[in-house]
Amino acid sequence: MAIKAVSKERINKALLDFDSKYRNKREWQGWENNQTHRYAVQVDGALYPAKKIVSLATGIAVGEFSGGHPTNSYLAKRGFTTVALPRGKGEQVLQFTSGAVYDRKTEINGPFGGSRQSGIAASAAYPAIFLFTGDTGEQYGYSDHWEGGAYFYTGEGQRGPMTLTRGNRSIAKHAEDGRALYLFKSLGKGNGYAYVGEFSCADMFTRTQPDVGGKDRAALVFRLVPVGISSGIIEAEVDDEVDLPDSLAAARLAALAACKPGSDEIGESAPRKIYQRSRKVTHYVLMRAKGVCESCEKPAPFLKKDGTPYLEPHHVNRLSDGGLDHPRYVGAVCPSCHREIHSGVLGALVNARLKQRLEAMEG
Repeated sequence: MAIKAVSKERINKALLDFDSKYRNKREWQGWENNQTHRYAVQVDGALYPAKKIVSLATGIAVGEFSGGHPTNSYLAKRGFTTVALPRGKGEQVLQFTSGAVYDRKTEINGPFGGSRQSGIAASAAYPAIFLFTGDTGEQYGYSDHWEGGAYFYTGEGQRGPMTLTRGNRSIAKHAEDGRALYLFKSLGKGNGYAYVGEFSCADMFTRTQPDVGGKDRAALVFRLVPVGISSGIIEAEVDDEVDLPDSLAAARLAALAACKPGSDEIGESAPRKIYQRSRKVTHYVLMRAKGVCESCEKPAPFLKKDGTPYLEPHHVNRLSDGGLDHPRYVGAVCPSCHREIHSGVLGALVNARLKQRLEAMEG
């Protein structure tokens, strides 16, 4: 969405409004350190969140226009200086807001890596694979859509049969490699990309569809499931069907096998497959821990009603839990360590140590 033109005076009023109405509110305390704010307007030594100021001046919600270069250029044309907020590489956090619009160069692939042109952009520096979709893809033989609670995402390759290489392979192996799938939808040239959400790949299959030249070919299609889907109904239906082995070795094999997306049978719903994978991985991880927190190495704080030690699964490659279900990236931790990792001042350090421990255990 194009940012409507306003005068320099309107921007100045927005700066005053931010000082009087927002700066001292709790949710804006320390906003400069919030990873969702990458640029600031600098006026007389004071910093203001660039997109928020433009939003206040224009009346357009921050999620409806692109940040980065478009916003900075808009402010520069009206005589304002914008600066990049300091971010060390180790401080970058993969965090996007559903529905918000991002500039690919400055807010997605710029800071986090991955190709700036490909539809599937795997980062070499962060545990992330950025997926891009849009209406214009149909002219190149792509047809992405929602169906049965899953997003059908066409792989890369404009001509001839698609192969399980490069970007396609990265999607299929994202759980094994500990990489999250972040999906964005193009809003048209120059209008940025709307963040759809984080997904897990349930399975993949081939289907015949035309390539960019109009010739039929075998195309790869991935069934992606949103991370954080409600599992209440699925749990009630699937719990009795999930085979959970009694031995540690068998449980590990079952968990590893579940992490590899199949390509021969897609009759079962994609959300159910993701839930089954999660159940098998969690079952193995809790068995592996043997009632001892894999972070602080202390016994579980209490026993559950079924007599088993209470520990919680934690995904070391994510800010929140869910998604990357693979034993190499899921630890069994006590509630105290779990809360410290997510909310504590030393949370990142505790998480890093746990990640190293899991890598040593799982190889």
